[in-house]
This record gives sequence, C-alpha cells and structure tokens, in this order.
Amino acid sequence: MPEILFDWTCLNFVNAERPTLPCFSEQAIAQWECDDAAFVERTFWHALPRLTLPLAWLMRWVQADFFARDFELIRELGRTRDAQEYYFLIEQFRDETFRSGGWLRRRLRLRVSGMRLRQLRWALR
Repeated sequence: MPEILFDWTCLNFVNAERPTLPCFSEQAIAQWECDDAAFVERTFWHALPRLTLPLAWLMRWVQADFFARDFELIRELGRTRDAQEYYFLIEQFRDETFRSGGWLRRRLRLRVSGMRLRQLRWALR
C-alpha cells in the first residue's frame, strides 16, 4: 500500500476565509497621507498623459464637467480590491471612450491613461 504523503481530509475549503485586502484608495491614501478628495485629484493628474497637462488644466477651468467620466472611473477604481476587476474597469472605460468619447478625448488623448493607471496600481502595491 502506498504511503500517504498528505492528509487532504484536514482541509476545510468551505469555511476558509479569504484575507481582506485593502482597496486601491485605502492603499493610496495610506501611502500619500491624504483624504478621499485629494486621492481622486492626485490620481487624476498622475493618470493624465504628460503632454495633455496644460490643455487639461484649461479644460477644467473652462468646462468643469468635461472630466466627469474620468473622476467617476477613479472613484470606481478606488473601491476595487482585485487586480482583475481593476483592469476590467479600465478596459471598459477605454471602449466607452473610443465609442462615444468625442474628438478631444480620442484624438488629443484628453483623458486619463489606462496604462498610467495600471502603473500607479503596480507602484502602490
């Protein structure tokens, strides 16, 4: 009779609790030592492509709600605990932007960058 290397009956997967990981905003707020509003603002400016910063500043001054979808995305990303969900939301935003984003958002890339958001999440781990 073969020797039993591990007794699998001792494992109880039904009641095993997953460790609760901090959400993205909790990680950023802890590292940056700021509040929720500052988290959203800082993430927004970090996620914009560098060449669009002057134009983005002007658009925020002229038309305050131009970046409403971007801020909504950042708030949603802040609540995610799972990397897969985080990346899925970014892809959803990208698809929505290409379908109905308008000329400024598509051609001039006047929107948050998915790549920069991914890099930010990786840096805050």
